Formats: sequence, structure tokens, C-alpha cells
Amino acid sequence: MRFLLLPPRLFLTAAALCLALCAAPFPAAADPAAKPRPFPFQSVIVSVDATARTFCMGKKVFRQVHVLPETKITQGDTAATAFEALAPGQEIRGSVRKRDDGDYDAVSVKIGRK
Repeated sequence: MRFLLLPPRLFLTAAALCLALCAAPFPAAADPAAKPRPFPFQSVIVSVDATARTFCMGKKVFRQVHVLPETKITQGDTAATAFEALAPGQEIRGSVRKRDDGDYDAVSVKIGRK
């Protein structure tokens, strides 16, 4: 059996590379207290629950969205409006964050077509 002999310079480079890869720190786990990133949506409101400050949206799959006090609700381009302006049958768009329980928190909601 023949051994592969490497020149000393190449052997040291390969050894340093292996050592660097093994000693590199692994990426830290995500902070559990960090909020997930928001993502966009576009849908139709199916129902609104004023006491729980939630609405359901969807066409085939219905999703429950919680409206928080810091949620920005607008109608048209710049007109800020209140939660009470949301009604079933309206087309909406905006962004939401997924919660641990599978529901969503609204970051922004825009009433009307794009």
C-alpha cells in the first residue's frame, strides 16, 4: 500500500484549514424572545369579532388575525382609521407575524384594493 505524501507546505495548509473548520463556532440559536419577521398578505375579511379584536380572512383556508393596539390600519392611501372600519367582505392587504399558537398578529392592515 502506498501512502500519499504531501509537500510540507500543502500539508500544513490542509491541517490549518481542517483545524479552522473544526474550531469555528457554530451559529447561535435564535433568541426565543425575538419576534418572527412579518410577511405580506392579501385577502378578504370573512368575519370580525369586535370584543376579541380579531378578524378571520381567507378564501379557501381561513386564518384568524389579532389586531394589536400598535397595528396600523389605513383606508385608501394615507387615511388612518380605527378597528371598527373592518367589515366582512372587504378586501384587505398588509403584513402579519405568526404567533406560537398558529394565529397571526397584524402589523399593518390596508383596506381596499391595491
